[in-house]
Amino acid sequence: MSERFDVIVVGAGAAGAALAARVSEDPTRRVLLLEAGPAERDPAADMLSNVTFTQTPSDWGLQAQATPGRLLDYPQGRALGGGSAVNSALAIRPLPDDLDSWAAAGNPGWAWNDVLPCLKRLEDDPLGPSPVHGAGGPIPVARYAPAEYTAQQQAFHDGCVAAGLASIADHNDGVSSGVGPFPMNRRDGLRVSTNLGYLRPAIGRRNLTILGDALVDRVVVRSGRAVGVDAIVDRVPVRYEAGEVVVCAGAIQSPALLWRSGIGPADALADLGITVAIDLPGVGANLAEHPGAFLFVIPAEGACDLSEVQFQLGARTTAPASPHRNDLLLGMMSHWDLRGAPDFRRLVGVDVIFALTCGVFLPAARGSVTLRSAAADAAPVIDLNLCGDPDDVRRLVSGLRLLREIAESAPMRDRMTGFALLAPDAWDSDDALGAYAQSICAPWYHPAGTCRMGPASDGANVVDHLLRVHGLDGLRVADLSIAPTIPRATTNLTAIAIGERAAELIG
Repeated sequence: MSERFDVIVVGAGAAGAALAARVSEDPTRRVLLLEAGPAERDPAADMLSNVTFTQTPSDWGLQAQATPGRLLDYPQGRALGGGSAVNSALAIRPLPDDLDSWAAAGNPGWAWNDVLPCLKRLEDDPLGPSPVHGAGGPIPVARYAPAEYTAQQQAFHDGCVAAGLASIADHNDGVSSGVGPFPMNRRDGLRVSTNLGYLRPAIGRRNLTILGDALVDRVVVRSGRAVGVDAIVDRVPVRYEAGEVVVCAGAIQSPALLWRSGIGPADALADLGITVAIDLPGVGANLAEHPGAFLFVIPAEGACDLSEVQFQLGARTTAPASPHRNDLLLGMMSHWDLRGAPDFRRLVGVDVIFALTCGVFLPAARGSVTLRSAAADAAPVIDLNLCGDPDDVRRLVSGLRLLREIAESAPMRDRMTGFALLAPDAWDSDDALGAYAQSICAPWYHPAGTCRMGPASDGANVVDHLLRVHGLDGLRVADLSIAPTIPRATTNLTAIAIGERAAELIG
């Protein structure tokens, strides 16, 4: 006989861990949280200095097509805490306009004023409690003080100001543009993931069961209702039944699981031999990702100190002629040791560089997640389609030009001897800079949008504003895959807030 729970949460990542912890606060509800990665905590992996993204077995080992013909490793967290357990701990909120646009797309209850209580509830910010910030929540938010800036980061700050950007104190106040300290979910050298912030305090609850090494094969659907899941736990097939199933596996694995469950584009499912439960063409479509480009800088003698932190500051700004405020994020990696990447080192010609970075935070291009096999352990096919829209390339080019202005400003120019991989005459040509941007464009590992939230009247939408899958009872999706548009922010806090909001909606 299969075991029965009130709620099954699939995926213990940023959203799923928060959701399971909140729902299990009700002792009358029996909650099962299933995670494909290990359930045991690896304290070394929680160190903020460890941002390799490839901590087997804490990574799915995926690859993605970034641009046509360019297949890149695409790390995604596979452990309690998911991406929040392996990322660089940047804790930047979505902008109010991001969430207001979700509501305007037919999703009542998702405007800024609706989600702000979730953003405040999740955080422990020294700027709170206030109308904007929360205090005492599971996720600490810390910022480097100006006195803590390294010489390299201080030069970047001053270079941004010299280039006309304002100096700001809080990237999360919803209104600021300019350069200032990154808010980070860190404490005492640790990256505080949703595992540490939400699950560890809840681990003793008798009504919460957390299982690691539990790969969910499919959601079980009977007569138009999700009634449970089939999983492989420690290599043994197991069925769990539930009053409600909530898929929180992330914007890559959630659509893959729905496809395996017969929920997706009917023709593609039939081609894979999957029995169609419901035809939802939008499952796996609308994949959004932040495209980033780099300006590689050859440092002057003594400019880079490998013992210092790599980043402390970021700058939000608006691309020229863009109607979207703060659609670019700039930053700097203070040092990059190339001795561990011999091919790149030979190309650049030096052992250590530093890199100025720019990312388009409201990209127009969309990609997809599909399957080539119905097997539970088959990797999804990921096409990011970075730079697939000319406007994204234009904004990357503008970002690179601004980075050059910052690098050559008085506060920074003595820290560099030149740029790598870019001929001097490339700066005079939009086409040449655009070609360079496309050649090095990389994802920032922020996939979103593949189970888009919106009314059923638009056949490309997958879930409604209550996160219920269109056409099915008992099944919701609650992670970044539901985002109608990708937020102008690193996505960790948005994912956690989605988990918090889902707990409110489930009630």
